[in-house]
Amino acid sequence: MRFEKQIRFPAAVADVHAMLVSKEFREKVAEEAGASSWHVTVERKPEGILSVVASAAPTADLPGFVRKVVGDEMPILQEELYVSETEGQLKVVMTGKPGSLNGTISLAPDGEETVQTVVADVKVSIPLVGGKLERLICQVMGNLLKIQGRVGAEWLSGSR
Repeated sequence: MRFEKQIRFPAAVADVHAMLVSKEFREKVAEEAGASSWHVTVERKPEGILSVVASAAPTADLPGFVRKVVGDEMPILQEELYVSETEGQLKVVMTGKPGSLNGTISLAPDGEETVQTVVADVKVSIPLVGGKLERLICQVMGNLLKIQGRVGAEWLSGSR
C-alpha cells in the first residue's frame, strides 16, 4: 500500500534538517506521541546522518484484531538516513512482527517554509488481515507525522 504525506515547517531547509537529525527532537516527538518507552540514537556515517528511534506504543486503543497480532505494545524501529540536507531514506518495522514501511523523505523550500514529503510503501504479509494492518500503519504513520509537525513548529519557534 502506498503512503504519502506532506508536512510544512515554518523555517528554512537547513534549520528543519538540523532539527530532524537532533536526538532531543526525536525524543520529544516520541514522548508527545505517547510511546511508553523509547531509545534514540543519531550518528554520522560515511553515507549520511542516521537517526534511529526504537519505541513501544500501547495498543489498548487499537482494534482487537491488531492486539491479537502485535500484543499489548507495538514495538517500532524507525530509521531515517539523511544522505543530504534535502534527501533521506525511511525504514519503519514493527520489531518481531510482519510489517514494514520503506520509502523516502525529501525537504524542499517553499517561500519561507520547508515542505517535508514522505513517500513509502507499506507491506504486511499476513493473510486476511494484512490489508487492514497496512491501512492502520498508514494511519498511525500519518498521525505520527502530524505530531512531528506540531512539535517541529514549536521547536523551530523556540517554545520547546
